[in-house]
Amino acid sequence: MSKLNGKFMKLAFEKGTEELALHVDELNALNVFPVPDGDTGSNMLATMREGCKYLEQLTKSDLSSVMEAIKNGTLMGARGNSGVILSQIFRGFAIYCEKKKSLEPKDILGMIREAKNVAYKAVMKPVEGTILTVLRRIVERSEEAANFQDFPEVLRWVVQVAEDAVRETPRLLPVLREANVVDAGAKGLFYIFKGFYAAALGERANLELLTSKSGEVTVELPVEELAFQYCTEVMIKRENNFSDVEVEQFRSFLESMGDSAVVVHDSAILKTHVHTNNPGLVIEEALKYGEILKVKIDNMKMQHEHVVQQAEQRRKYGFVAVSPGQGISTILRNLGVDQIVRGGQTMNPSTADLKIAIERVNADVVFVFPNNPNIHMAAKQAAEQVNDKRIILIPTNTVQECISAMMAFDPNESEETLTEKFKEAASYIIALSITRAVRDAKHNGTKIKKGEYMILKGKALIAHGQSLKQALHRALLALDLRGREIVTIFKGQEASDDGVAILESVFKNVMDNPQIDVQEGGQPHYPYLLMIE
Repeated sequence: MSKLNGKFMKLAFEKGTEELALHVDELNALNVFPVPDGDTGSNMLATMREGCKYLEQLTKSDLSSVMEAIKNGTLMGARGNSGVILSQIFRGFAIYCEKKKSLEPKDILGMIREAKNVAYKAVMKPVEGTILTVLRRIVERSEEAANFQDFPEVLRWVVQVAEDAVRETPRLLPVLREANVVDAGAKGLFYIFKGFYAAALGERANLELLTSKSGEVTVELPVEELAFQYCTEVMIKRENNFSDVEVEQFRSFLESMGDSAVVVHDSAILKTHVHTNNPGLVIEEALKYGEILKVKIDNMKMQHEHVVQQAEQRRKYGFVAVSPGQGISTILRNLGVDQIVRGGQTMNPSTADLKIAIERVNADVVFVFPNNPNIHMAAKQAAEQVNDKRIILIPTNTVQECISAMMAFDPNESEETLTEKFKEAASYIIALSITRAVRDAKHNGTKIKKGEYMILKGKALIAHGQSLKQALHRALLALDLRGREIVTIFKGQEASDDGVAILESVFKNVMDNPQIDVQEGGQPHYPYLLMIE
């Protein structure tokens, strides 16, 4: 193999995606913290799979077109910081291949050199001991492969150097060394290169592994969907009167079919109303009670979209926020957020998800709240893809910071003043997250045992303990709570009333007469999110 074309790069990319898919669980488990939210592997795989989708839609097979499709697909599919950096690596590959019709073995090294330059520039503060180190090590040692004459030889060397770099990551990044893990992003890139090498040996990818499995990515698109689509009204008549028991039976049936159930009883006439996704079943049930006089079914979703399109006028300010749970989404909407992107730990939204949300906001200035440090880069990438409005990224790391910021919104302020107010409000509150350790670990010289409660302030672990009471008490004693009076508890999917009672008792023990508010958050992995004001 002395030369490669676009067809090979497509096969190589697909084989790299397959190799990544086979090891996604291993990569997700390479977490520094023993928290149940490892997602580096899933983010990188989602990024690659979107590139595969773009390749499927491609009608040309020349090198430039193939690399352009990979660049655009990974850009729009990028999830999390690891996915964004990976997309920049392929952007570097595409830039190098722009004017080439085919590749020689030495061009593989040139592509990686360009990828290294692009990726380092994309990261504001490059950190060694990560995916970047793999690229740097290959570039630094590239003279070793300068005289290789075929592609399998070059790619075998790339895989070996990448593997050496992965083993080196704990030495370069102390948190990896202490946690006794290698960097997940670095190892993910190693697997992708391993797939490239396999393709050079003639292996082909299993196409089933290149498409997303149902339920793997839990991000929801940011439209405010109606739970039930059809407004269904049925009027029923019969010769003898309806009994109270029959009326209640039919009302119970309607309540099981949707919401807004209404039953009006007038002797031998029954007027009914319900919002449901199954109007046919409502009609079938109604026929059991008598003759149908009238049926009216309206598609509320179409009506809603039409009204929004007709009535919404362009505003000065709009808002996009990432939310980890349904309850928190409701809170954000009530505070004025226009578009909600479902996401958070283990379900980082893609660049495309965020771009769609921004585009749907009909405003001159759109503030974007990523609410997770692992979403900042994708949000920045999404903002750069939108040209018809000004996008301001507020670098919130938690959804609590976003809630605090939105409470400070004043539509009469300038965008500069609002930006400062949002950042100030976000930094003022104390945002804590509570979860449990999924494995034994070591952090800052202390041992954490599987099952222990962990209290995190942002990304920092500030306390842990065998009981929820012990862990929170330790955390609060480590914080400066002077002047703090209000505590909001956001209950997650694994929360319990007993747990909330424990939290309340600890706060009352540590703080002077705190005002405690409990809200349904609905977030996964973290039973309790706390906001202290």
